Amino acid sequence: MLFNDNHIEPLKDESVLDALIRHQHDVSYSCKIGHCQTCLLKCREGTISQQAQVGLKATDVNQGFFLSCQQPADSIKNAEHIDTKSLFVSAKVIGKKLCSKDVCRLRLELPTQMYYHAGQFINLKNKHGVSRSYSLASVPQLDRYLELHIRLMENGEMSYWIFDTLEVGEYIEIQGPIGSCFYTEINKQFNIVLIGTGTGAAPLYGIARDALNAAHEGKIIFYHGVKHNSDLYLDSELNNLQLINKNFSYEPCTTQEINPKGLSGRCNDIALENITNVNSTILYICGNPEMVADTKKRAYLKGISLDKIFTDPFDRKELRSKKRE
Repeated sequence: MLFNDNHIEPLKDESVLDALIRHQHDVSYSCKIGHCQTCLLKCREGTISQQAQVGLKATDVNQGFFLSCQQPADSIKNAEHIDTKSLFVSAKVIGKKLCSKDVCRLRLELPTQMYYHAGQFINLKNKHGVSRSYSLASVPQLDRYLELHIRLMENGEMSYWIFDTLEVGEYIEIQGPIGSCFYTEINKQFNIVLIGTGTGAAPLYGIARDALNAAHEGKIIFYHGVKHNSDLYLDSELNNLQLINKNFSYEPCTTQEINPKGLSGRCNDIALENITNVNSTILYICGNPEMVADTKKRAYLKGISLDKIFTDPFDRKELRSKKRE
């Protein structure tokens, strides 16, 4: 395989991305499971697998773009970097505020309106070329900005840069929107159950507001799972939604501290136990990838059909081995 005119000898069953990483080529990537689209490359010669183009826009498919983490290397003869200018646009930081000790609310403004669904995600790329995916908490019909909730990750290169360096008034590159975890007005009478851990609450907050704005008729139940009460960074906003919407209920769940106004235990366990009518329930699950996968499987075994289960697992790139000083 040739990459930017350099010869690469792939191993058996190796992906294009793994082959390039093994040969120490400078390539962008994040989740490595075909979710974030950070690792896009262009095929100049070879056969692109169907899996390597799942979720891509038609214009990207027509240009021969593919997800290098999902593409077998032995079927690509020649590949190259793509022009990122065609994927990324500049957004202005118009708001930055701590919601808790380790969650930052970031608001971005685009020069032109971007069409997206609440609950989708975008990729951020900083001036050092570091790229990460973050879900949208904003609703296009209600907000004039894009809102992201950024968790400060231990040794996290991008999150530390956002917390410590990025300032209001500066610009950052964004790509997207991406993802299929969003509200639609089909089955407006069904109950919606939202299960999120940590900043998995961000896309669910957008989805809940979107559904309420669309006058969803069924119940909307929001389970937010955290360790400590101080981690319930959307407590005020979700309590307010509950006060002004009769069909919305907020259920904070803590595992390591008693919440006098909430529930004790894992939010997914509590939510699944409380679902009684599986035939009229739509489920959204966001956050820790292990929790998302486990909950999706258990929900299916409980009787909720897969076409009524929407997920956004927060898969994360390997963090730096050395702690930040």
